[in-house]
Amino acid sequence: FSVVIPSYNGKEFLRKALLVLRNSSIKPLRYIVVDDCSSDRTSDMVNRGFPEVMLIRNEKNLGPTASRNRGDKEAQGDFIVFMDNDVLVREDSIKELLQFLKNIKDAGMVGGKSLDEKGKVLFYNMGGRLGSGFIQKYDKSIAVFWIIESFIAVRKDLFERLGGFDENFFMFGEGPDLSERLRKIGYKTYLVHNAIVTKLNGHTHPEWKRQIWH
Repeated sequence: FSVVIPSYNGKEFLRKALLVLRNSSIKPLRYIVVDDCSSDRTSDMVNRGFPEVMLIRNEKNLGPTASRNRGDKEAQGDFIVFMDNDVLVREDSIKELLQFLKNIKDAGMVGGKSLDEKGKVLFYNMGGRLGSGFIQKYDKSIAVFWIIESFIAVRKDLFERLGGFDENFFMFGEGPDLSERLRKIGYKTYLVHNAIVTKLNGHTHPEWKRQIWH
């Protein structure tokens, strides 16, 4: 698998995310950061501090959706983990996510359980549970209508079969859209309850967006 992280003017968030990734219990074939024409010297920070990372720099601001697709072009392996630059994984977060995706045949995309910095569950992370129309529990892995793109894993062959994320979404909505397109070809999206990450406050998904998605 490979990890793809788009980043735009989030140097310090990204630094924290990359540092904790080093503690992950499983290692990717490639770490890929797509610097979306940042003005905060993101690329310099990555080049100096993280030699294990493949850095791609956009010459103009393409948006996170296109940046994720660009990262996919350099990804290796059967699976791609997409994550925002303000997501802190736990030691076993990626392992749990990929293990579920490997074992559940109808899973096309899976996402982790996101907590805020105080440990509170972020319910905006996903759509309701399939078959019920609303969120019931977070203590088991469930099929959901959609999941946002903050911390997800997809099967690379399916992702490329569908043409990647729809770049008509400059940002916001590309994850739920991919869930729907996967559903139409027979694959489900799952929330993996024990693939837990911390979402740093206020960068990729600001409060106004969180209120809309509650």
